[in-house]
Amino acid sequence: MSAPAGVCGTLANGRGNAQLVRMFGSRLQVWLVCGALGCAVVANGAQAQGRPAAAPAVGRVDQFVGLVVDVIGKPMADIEVFLSRTDRAVRTDARGIFRFEQPPVGPHVVVGRSIGYVPYQREVIIGSATSDTVTLVMRRYPRTLSTVEITAKTNAATADAALVADRLVQMKASAGRLYTREQILELRPYSVAELVQGVPGILLKRGQGEITAVTTRSGVGVFNNSETGAPCQLQFYLNTTPLEAEGVAQLDPLTFRSVEVYPQTVLLPGLPSRPDRCGAIVINTMRR
Repeated sequence: MSAPAGVCGTLANGRGNAQLVRMFGSRLQVWLVCGALGCAVVANGAQAQGRPAAAPAVGRVDQFVGLVVDVIGKPMADIEVFLSRTDRAVRTDARGIFRFEQPPVGPHVVVGRSIGYVPYQREVIIGSATSDTVTLVMRRYPRTLSTVEITAKTNAATADAALVADRLVQMKASAGRLYTREQILELRPYSVAELVQGVPGILLKRGQGEITAVTTRSGVGVFNNSETGAPCQLQFYLNTTPLEAEGVAQLDPLTFRSVEVYPQTVLLPGLPSRPDRCGAIVINTMRR
């Protein structure tokens, strides 16, 4: 089998019988993983043409593989990588590659961490075609920061990742949906409304310079605020800050790290709640 144009690298183990090759076909990215027993093709992203499936199927995964690099793309060895709110942690090898064997499937927060570097977190859906591989980019803290300041910032970033991981647990309870960075870049939506349209139980309304979202599921569940089951407005959040409807329309989706959608009311750790809101759309940006 001949590889198509766009092969960006080959990684071999000590015996020379394993390679990891990235190939590009149109907008589709494919990873060809080969070992002693043969090869397997893993797609990163969905269809090369058209919109990818909004809710990718999640199945059993033998390995979750990723790469840690610095800001110029150089692989980084001995970086701690962990799945927040789990006991799963590994370190990168000499080629910057990390592997989780038989990881738990579903939405997770993967975090790269090392002394002197800003922790890098990324939301992923393990077991979906769009998140079978992930790249973490590590950036050094400014030299002007003291050890105390670096420690405080690292602890805050780790705590933030844990709160996001806690919220993702609510995805099952609320039939919510997570849009990862990879999915957002594949969809390339012009607005938040275009990104989340089609999520069951959510109706989007576009006004003059604003976007509002209402849920028809407000009468279902323990923590809902509507007694009649009538449509109830969702609360938007930008990171952890409540955002009004007029501010949502000004946001560029290509700057989002991920978007969490909760069609009905659930308890969301780390976020302030309003008694007149049902459900939430949480926009996490690419802040460092």
